[in-house]
Amino acid sequence: MDDRQKLENYFAEVDASQVRLKSTKPSDSKLRVAAKRLVPMSRRSAARMAVTNAVRPFERRKAERIEATTHPLRLHLGSGGEHKDGWINIDCVGDPVELAWNLVHGIPFSDGSAQAIFHEHLFEHIPLQAGLGLMDECFRVLEPGGILRVGVPDAGALIRSYVGDGEYVDALHPGRPTRLLGVQELFYWHAHVTMYDDETLATVFRAGGFPDPVKRKYQDTDLEKAPDTPTRASQTLYMEARKPLS
Repeated sequence: MDDRQKLENYFAEVDASQVRLKSTKPSDSKLRVAAKRLVPMSRRSAARMAVTNAVRPFERRKAERIEATTHPLRLHLGSGGEHKDGWINIDCVGDPVELAWNLVHGIPFSDGSAQAIFHEHLFEHIPLQAGLGLMDECFRVLEPGGILRVGVPDAGALIRSYVGDGEYVDALHPGRPTRLLGVQELFYWHAHVTMYDDETLATVFRAGGFPDPVKRKYQDTDLEKAPDTPTRASQTLYMEARKPLS
């Protein structure tokens, strides 16, 4: 196969992936199914944000009720379609959530109210400065000794593989015309704006008030049960820290 055909095949696969994104998923609510049929893909994110912001006063009151009745309080931020039992799942309208909320407005719970906070494949969608702001919010909402667990795509592992034997790149992005195209997918696709290795993620943890973040493996946690998503195990860097007791 010549280089022209390799690239043409790659473009076809990219187009097919966009078609898959437009299709509905079992986790989609009836509202989201209808929206996917009616709203062009380029406008969906803005439409979801607009609806989520519109219901914010109602959801804030719901958050107050959740906080008053849920003990222990465990928050799953940016949950998307990955609903976690035993957690308060938080994301925009249309996802299977207990609370529809735009995190640009912070976390709608009181200081020191949560036992644990988890988010997975959320940070890479947020500019670095806003990510630090969310880290500050996690610190505020956690009780002393509370646990923050974060999972992000492991950009460091991908880059090390690219300049090394290439096995990790090939495993995550098989069949690409070049390995660099596979690396670029992580950096530029899926509305990603900030990439992390363990050094960068630990820096953000410490800047947000968590002095001793620890890189953890999939399902290795101080939580009662790891909330990690199995389909993300091979591509995710996990890090965990406790809020200091004083």
